[in-house]
Amino acid sequence: MSMIEERWADEEAWWTMSAAEAWHRTHPSCVMAFASGLLQGEEILAAIDGGPRWDSVVMTDRLMVEGEDCIVLAYRATAKRAEGGDYVALCTSTWVRQADDWQLIQHQQTVPAAG
Repeated sequence: MSMIEERWADEEAWWTMSAAEAWHRTHPSCVMAFASGLLQGEEILAAIDGGPRWDSVVMTDRLMVEGEDCIVLAYRATAKRAEGGDYVALCTSTWVRQADDWQLIQHQQTVPAAG
């Protein structure tokens, strides 16, 4: 699997993995933007630890930019939970190389306008 394929796999897994594993894959200074507000660092851990994780996600309309130690992913996500309907969002995530590992340092979700 190429480095780019690995980052896409990491991104997909981040949506569905346990909160503890997601936090392990998240940079301590990560920033996230949602319609409900902005989160950084420990606030992210509290948010993912306090709510249900997604059962599955499908990522389409994928775009990617690769830097030396940074990869930016952009995509349309359709996520599902057993107790709810589909959630659709336009997303961007930035992954940074930290020693021999990669961590999520930025994530943003925008619910697309109805149309």
